[in-house]
Amino acid sequence: MKQMKIWSVLFAFIVAANTLDAETKRYGIQSGIIEYIISGGGNMMGIQTQIDGKSKTLFKEWGAVELHEETSKSVIMGREEVTHQTTKIDHGKVYIVDYEQKIIHQYDHTMLIQSEYKEFAKSAKEVILSMNGSKTGEETILGYICEIWEAKHMKLWLHKGIMLKSKVRIMGRTHTTEATNIQFNISVSDEDLKLPDFPIQVRQDNKDNTPSQMPQMTPEQIQQMQEMMKNFTQK
Repeated sequence: MKQMKIWSVLFAFIVAANTLDAETKRYGIQSGIIEYIISGGGNMMGIQTQIDGKSKTLFKEWGAVELHEETSKSVIMGREEVTHQTTKIDHGKVYIVDYEQKIIHQYDHTMLIQSEYKEFAKSAKEVILSMNGSKTGEETILGYICEIWEAKHMKLWLHKGIMLKSKVRIMGRTHTTEATNIQFNISVSDEDLKLPDFPIQVRQDNKDNTPSQMPQMTPEQIQQMQEMMKNFTQK
């Protein structure tokens, strides 16, 4: 169960935080609200899993401020588990809500650069230069033309840097997210982007330069995550 939660949180974090540089326009569109449907499953380490759910992304200021909220249900060996997660980017700072502990973890962009999770903090240009994947074509999703980028573990559909669809395979588990409703260049208020009223804990570097409380991964998992991150880019 714990392993499933780690990968679920990391996946949501990646989707929300493909570029954290506060000085860079993350998207080619000023604001938007996108609703997604989530599906997937597979055999992970000998355990049969199934997942379905919904998520929503709201952003303004060309992606400098963005909120991603997701609710999903995982069925693992017949046992159901519901996960609710919220991630926010606000001008280079990342906020991850822990609904179980009722706190919010705050991570700074510069702190991530010094950690083993530095791939999360790369700019789009750096990602493009370092990725192993390639653009394989174009496809229209809900009327919006998307570039398709593919690599070993994932396939992404990007419209002006905004993910409208993704297919990711991690350790035998497939995770598909696809937009079902898209609204671009509309008003997104601060109230729309508000986090729960939980206390905020600012995470600091420890002596190993690893952000405290981030999920711990094996070297193999870190390598897979880094390979995946190389394929997140923008137009």
